[in-house]
Amino acid sequence: MNDPSLARIDQYGRPSKWFMDYDPAYLDALVADLKSIELIFQIEFGLQIFLTYGTLLGAIREGDLIGHDYDIDVSYISRADTPQGILDERARIFNLFDRAGRVGGKPTLGRFMMLSIPGLSGGHDHGIEVFTSFVRDGRYYGYTSAPGTLPANAVEPFRTARLRGVEFCVPGRAEDVLDVIIAPDWRIPRLPADFADPARKHPCFEFLYPRAERSRPRSSS
Repeated sequence: MNDPSLARIDQYGRPSKWFMDYDPAYLDALVADLKSIELIFQIEFGLQIFLTYGTLLGAIREGDLIGHDYDIDVSYISRADTPQGILDERARIFNLFDRAGRVGGKPTLGRFMMLSIPGLSGGHDHGIEVFTSFVRDGRYYGYTSAPGTLPANAVEPFRTARLRGVEFCVPGRAEDVLDVIIAPDWRIPRLPADFADPARKHPCFEFLYPRAERSRPRSSS
């Protein structure tokens, strides 16, 4: 997987900047920045972020960032369980980081990218992607790939795992969560191109999708 001849692309075929091409000190600084973000969530919002998607996979399988990954993925569980409450809370979170100049890319209601430390290019080579999740009727809903098929207690209470030697919260049954959000064969290393299929759309996340991706009501005949 550490073949330098591999094309540095993401799962959509776009050029990306893989962690494997960066100095260990830079990667350690990325993880330290994530730890500072965790503290902000705790102090400002009383929320605990936890690792998800590729970052969770790396922590559980390797204790490290995956070499061919290209961003850090975290989530939080909303205190609200209604669409409006979830959106209001997300707005408060987003606005705080946006005012601080930390938001980059094209944010949506379900996730947004935070700029991290400067990289090799002198710009922000990697970001911290923050995903919205919530619990309703004892089920866990994690945007975009956990549509209530997991019980809430698969995620919380949390346990901890180490990422480059630093402890972070992860779902209590992280292995079960990875079965759903990655694939049942998550223990087998795969390249980003192996995840080329687009994420399925789920009605439970309709209020979080970008407006252009939301279902249009049928016109009456």
